[in-house]
Amino acid sequence: MRSVAACIAFTLALLAGQVAPAAQPGPARASAAGSVRISHFKFHPGTLAVGRGAKVVFANASGVEHTATDGGVFDTGRIEPGHSVAIRFKQKGTFSYHCKIHPFMHGKIVVG
Repeated sequence: MRSVAACIAFTLALLAGQVAPAAQPGPARASAAGSVRISHFKFHPGTLAVGRGAKVVFANASGVEHTATDGGVFDTGRIEPGHSVAIRFKQKGTFSYHCKIHPFMHGKIVVG
């Protein structure tokens, strides 16, 4: 357990900019590659940011088949449990996708 003096010292250091505040969760940062894990009937992360030309791997870690589909833009087809499919995103934009088998599952790829 921290002492009152230690808590005050930490607070003063935080206010003075000597200690960085804890990072807030949000979409994954843009990169040259990325991955989306499918489990518990959800896409993780829900929003993934990648750079143009990035390859995104959709990995099914659940016990049932899933898809990742954005209308005529991309479709992974059925991904069996324990398998994965990679999609390359060549155009900038925001791509909202869903699982055709379980339409309540939604995700988003942001290509910058």
